[in-house]
Amino acid sequence: MALREPLRPSLLFWYGQFLMLLKRHSRALEVFRAVARENPRHQQAWTCVAFLLAEREEFPAAIDAFERALALNPADAPAHFNVAFILQRTGRHEAAVPRFERAIEIDPRVDRAWYGLGLSLAHLGRLEEAAAKFQEAARLQPFNPYAGYQLAGVWHRLDRRDKLRAEYERIKGFDPKVAERIRVEFGVR
Repeated sequence: MALREPLRPSLLFWYGQFLMLLKRHSRALEVFRAVARENPRHQQAWTCVAFLLAEREEFPAAIDAFERALALNPADAPAHFNVAFILQRTGRHEAAVPRFERAIEIDPRVDRAWYGLGLSLAHLGRLEEAAAKFQEAARLQPFNPYAGYQLAGVWHRLDRRDKLRAEYERIKGFDPKVAERIRVEFGVR
């Protein structure tokens, strides 16, 4: 029995997912590209292609694939986040900011988007805005010390010793190693 044509991209997609589980990423990329060729409207295939290209640090091609996925589903918060992350990773912080903001607009519960937005804003010297974003990331994920570490760094740069000390004390309560790093790097007494 021959496969009906509309069924083939779906089966290939699941085969690509299976290859991902097996950590056979190069082969999975080939399969997801085949799915996208056969069905250019297969949003998940474009997302998988983009993710695998980003993993290989083929950033322009990854952004292009994420944009194709977003053209099919503009409300895909993870795709916006991933584009922003790539832009940030390649030093394009100004371009990353609106992409992080769009991801947050779609799903404000994604602490990584708040954190990423804070990093880009801090890199751009927009420290007060960055502090607010790191605070939101820490609120959403209170026991993740990284937002607290970045927030402490912003308070240090703004010479807000009281807030720096408070963040140090908060982090010390659940991650003594990161708290010690804050104490040493930012001179908490």
